[in-house]
Amino acid sequence: MTQIAQHNRMKIKPLPAVKCLLVLSWSLFFGFMFTGPASASGVGIAGTPINFGAVLDTVFMTPVDDTKESEFEVRAFELNIGAPVDPYFDLLVTLGWHEGEFELEEAWISAILPYNIKVQAGRELLPFGYLNRVHEHDFPQVDQPYVIEGLLTDHGLIGDGGHIEFLAPFLNPTLSLNVGIYDSIQHSVGRRIDGFPWVGRIQSFYQSPSGSHSLLTGASYLNSVSDKDPMEGRSMSDPRARGKVNYMAGIDIKYKWTPEGRTYRGLTLGGEYLYIDYDPYKEHDVYVPGLNVGHDKGFFAYAAWDFDRFWGIGYRYDNTDVLFSRLEDNAGIEAHSVYGEWRATEFSRLRLQYQYVDDELAGEKDNLVMVQGTFFIGWHPPHLF
Repeated sequence: MTQIAQHNRMKIKPLPAVKCLLVLSWSLFFGFMFTGPASASGVGIAGTPINFGAVLDTVFMTPVDDTKESEFEVRAFELNIGAPVDPYFDLLVTLGWHEGEFELEEAWISAILPYNIKVQAGRELLPFGYLNRVHEHDFPQVDQPYVIEGLLTDHGLIGDGGHIEFLAPFLNPTLSLNVGIYDSIQHSVGRRIDGFPWVGRIQSFYQSPSGSHSLLTGASYLNSVSDKDPMEGRSMSDPRARGKVNYMAGIDIKYKWTPEGRTYRGLTLGGEYLYIDYDPYKEHDVYVPGLNVGHDKGFFAYAAWDFDRFWGIGYRYDNTDVLFSRLEDNAGIEAHSVYGEWRATEFSRLRLQYQYVDDELAGEKDNLVMVQGTFFIGWHPPHLF
C-alpha cells in the first residue's frame, strides 16, 4: 500500500457528535415544519424552497498480490441542506460522516451583488484548482489523484472565511476572478495554515457555437503568511513537521466533446498540475545541510469516454512528489488507472477500477482493484462542469 495514507494526514477538525446531532435535529425540525416529512424539497418561509438530500459512498479495495489486505468501507455519508434564505441570500450546509466522525464540511451563505459580483462566506471548499471543490463521491475516478492527496489534502482544502467572485461581462468565453481570505485553512498533508492566508483564482470557459466543444481552464494561487513554527505541537516522527509551506500554485484544464444531438455520449479530457514552495525545517532529523530542495510538484491527467447515458470507461496517469519527501530521498509516486462505470440513473453509480502504483517512497509496487458504489437521495448541490 502507498505511503500517503501513512503520512499522518490531519483531518478537518470534526464537529462534536452532539453538536452535529443538534444541527441536524434543528434542520430537520424546520424542514418538516415548512415542507412536511414526506418531501425532500418544499416551501419554507416567504415561499423559499428548503432542500434536503443525502449521499452514500462505499468503496471496496483489494491488493491483487495480497488479498488479506482487502478492505470495505463506507467512505462517506453526507447530508446536504440548501435553501434561498430570501431574495438576497442563499444558504448551504453539508454535514459529513467519515471514518466514524461527523464533520461540518461546508456551511456558507452567498449573495449576488450588482456588477456581476458574488460574495460567499462561512466554511467552504477553497476556490483553488478544480478538484478541490469536488466532494470525494463526485471524483471522476474511484480514488483521488495522488497529486491532490499527496500534496494538498485527502479531503479538500477547507477554510473559514470567504471569497469574492467577479464575472467579467463577456459571453463566450467567460472569464471569472476569485479572491478569498481565510482565518485558517485545513491542509491535512502539511499542517493547518494560519495567519489569514489568501487565495486567488482566474478561470475561463469557452463553448463552441454548436455546443459540441467545451473548454475550462484555470490558474490558482494560495499564499501562506503564517510564521508558525512547523515543529509546534509536532514530534520529529511527524512528516508534517519537516517544513512550512510558503505558497501553492496550480493550473487545471478540462475539455469535453459531445457529438451534436448526443447528450450522453462523448469524450472528456482533464488534468491538474500543482507546485508547492516551502522552507525546510533545518533542525529536523531528515534535513541534509546544503540540499537545495524547497519545493514539491506533481500532476495527473485523464481521459474518459461515455458510450451512452449508462456506460463509460477511462484512464488516468499520476506522477507526483509527496510533501516534504524530497528532503529525504527525492522519491515520488507514479500510477496508472483504468476504470469503467455504470450509471443506472442519475441517482446511482457503480465503478470498477484497476490501478498499478509504483511508490518509490515506500519502495513498493502495488496492483489494486477497487469497486465503488455511490447512491443519492433527494436534493444534491449542482455539479461542476
